[in-house]
Amino acid sequence: MTRQTYTLELITPCFCAGANPAEAEIRAPSIRGQLRWWLRALGGNAADETAVFGAVAGEAGVGSALRIVIADYRRGPVWNPPIIDQNSDENYTWHFASASGKPANAGPKITGPRWQPKGAIPPKSSFNVVITQIRPLSHQLQERLDLALAAFLCFGTIGLRATRGLGAFYCKQSKPWRDLIRPLTEAGFQVCLRAQPDSFNTWESALRDWSAWLRHKLRKEHKAERYSALGGIQPRQASAVRFRPLLLETGQLTWVALEAPHNRVLGRSTSKILIPKLFEGPAPTAPPRRR
Repeated sequence: MTRQTYTLELITPCFCAGANPAEAEIRAPSIRGQLRWWLRALGGNAADETAVFGAVAGEAGVGSALRIVIADYRRGPVWNPPIIDQNSDENYTWHFASASGKPANAGPKITGPRWQPKGAIPPKSSFNVVITQIRPLSHQLQERLDLALAAFLCFGTIGLRATRGLGAFYCKQSKPWRDLIRPLTEAGFQVCLRAQPDSFNTWESALRDWSAWLRHKLRKEHKAERYSALGGIQPRQASAVRFRPLLLETGQLTWVALEAPHNRVLGRSTSKILIPKLFEGPAPTAPPRRR
């Protein structure tokens, strides 16, 4: 039996909750779900997931090899959700968090129960994730699990809009994120870093920047109404592309976009969206409005 403790500090607001979406909380099942996603994205199969996370199947049920506990939660300064402006670039990231849970017949200016200070865990909140491995795994599966954990600690997110940079954190015990780019690439990921500029003073400015690329570049080319690796609404489909701020040694931030292998996280392959050196130069902007 081995036990490791990881200290995480949120960079962006986290919309994670249990039965009551108006009361945000860090939950062990959310961490477990993200680790499962990373294990699958890195090549794990159904048998691997069962061996690590367990399964309920009558007498053939298997207990989890991992026990995950959240401890020493410290809430950061109060964060007030911004006023939603459908014309702003950052609204492309905020919208679904602000609308989550609101009545179907509510007007466009009505927000959901998460969109208030208690509905989000604010930036600079910190907590410990205690992971106990109860039983040994095969050498190959252990290596894959170790990589999944390392990738989660560097590039992971928690909660609603996790693929769009919300619920991002910095882990004091993680490997340097630059050291993980090569293993992720070898596992089939496309990893694109922001360049020219490659740093931002605040998480808000970084979020505004990646939202502009998402809205005016990627979504312009890959509409939500059509099937693509960016996710869609008809049919409802998760995104294989994830945006994530990263803390630099200077205290500033940069951001990264990762595209997971489609057949592992979407169930089928489609055209790749990210290409090398995609996010270079000034962020795209909306075309001038016609008068």
